[in-house]
Amino acid sequence: MKILCLGDSLTYGYGVPREESWCALASRLTGHSFVNHGVNGATTGEMLEMACSLVPGMSAGDVFVMGGLNDLFMGMPLRVPLEHIREICRLARTHGLRPVAGIPMRIAESLDDGWCDGPIDMAKVRDAYADFAEALLRQCGEEGVPVLDFRPVVGPAELAFDGIHVNRQGHCRMAEAVAMMKF
Repeated sequence: MKILCLGDSLTYGYGVPREESWCALASRLTGHSFVNHGVNGATTGEMLEMACSLVPGMSAGDVFVMGGLNDLFMGMPLRVPLEHIREICRLARTHGLRPVAGIPMRIAESLDDGWCDGPIDMAKVRDAYADFAEALLRQCGEEGVPVLDFRPVVGPAELAFDGIHVNRQGHCRMAEAVAMMKF
């Protein structure tokens, strides 16, 4: 089975070799083809654009989407990434594909405002992310979209030095969780 994976740097595998991203590891664990279309820095709007060009060409399979943190870093309201993910899921269903949504892991508590250039209040981003994760869980529950919540899967020990991205161990844990979903 082919699983189209739309996402940001957490799907791309920022900081690890491509063959060690959760998508590559999940492919080896399951025998399915997890096609990694993660893009570092992508917003959910960019993921929706990618879905619009890739999904119509799929004859079968699943569409896994995970994102939203970059939207929140940019100060977008929660409704924006929620609506983009909703549209990706609708598009998948319209083409006879099963959508699956991923909830990214928590941001490290140690991450502070000096992490990146620009005026970012990490406390606000952390709060917005927690609200987003809960709202996405509700939205997917109401719409019958399966969810894979990585918050209980990836903890501080599996985060990279920056407190946002995932290290090799984290990608292994994510791949194991994906393999248990029975794609």
